[in-house]
Amino acid sequence: MVRPVTAGLDGSPESLAAADWAAREAMLRDAPLRLVNAWPGPEQLELTPGREAAWHYWAERALRSARAELDAEHPEMPILTDQIPGYPGPVLLAEAERAQLLVVGSRSLGTVAGFFLGSVGLELAARAATPVVLVRADTPDTRDADVVAGVDPRRSCHDVLEFAFDTAARRGAGLRCVYANRVPAIRGSAPWVVDVGLNDAHKEAEYTLSEALAPWRDKFTGVRVVEEIASDSPARRLVAAAAGAALMVVGRGPRRTGLGPRLGPVAQAVAHHAACPVAVVPQS
Repeated sequence: MVRPVTAGLDGSPESLAAADWAAREAMLRDAPLRLVNAWPGPEQLELTPGREAAWHYWAERALRSARAELDAEHPEMPILTDQIPGYPGPVLLAEAERAQLLVVGSRSLGTVAGFFLGSVGLELAARAATPVVLVRADTPDTRDADVVAGVDPRRSCHDVLEFAFDTAARRGAGLRCVYANRVPAIRGSAPWVVDVGLNDAHKEAEYTLSEALAPWRDKFTGVRVVEEIASDSPARRLVAAAAGAALMVVGRGPRRTGLGPRLGPVAQAVAHHAACPVAVVPQS
């Protein structure tokens, strides 16, 4: 059975945008769409029975409304809905184990351009076993634009490249692979020494990126690929590259243990500030 594309739904504009994005992605993947709402159960004693019943009714109504709208837009696509007792974080983490993709909404913070990720969003992006896509309600419609991937070929990026190439291929879109790295300062009194050093570093970066992309170019021959090398802060460069993109793809390391969810500094900066949906891909 094909694993679903799963969206967390709580009735907010952000989660409805996530459900809409997930529906389009499910169509591209020829997969069912699963809409999940986590609602407090009897074990959560801070809720009175009356408030619990009201929450249950409101959540069920949000699921019905979203499903009806998506059914009208995608009549051929199977859509599943489920209300699951429990806190959103643990519920959606368990759902991610059974999904090929988990999509959740992210909230903008006033006039600040970026994402406001609460503890649930951070936990999912940092810990989910499957890629997590963060979608904002006020993101411009760029679904026909190119996919952008942040790549560091000095480290393992197999999972990021596989996801990015596959996503671009399904959309018939181009793929822009961005490798940004600050060139170490080159000490010396002669300007030509600096110029030669920078040129050598740039050529080495081009070669390293090209080598990392070569097997994926061979596998996804229909994807138009643009390679971009930049001597810049990776976070700043990727945030800038996200403007106008259909999707920004970044990686994160293996799931961490310990207190609280964590993302690397680059992934976290992109998640907070990129002006397009962001896919955070776990790397093995």
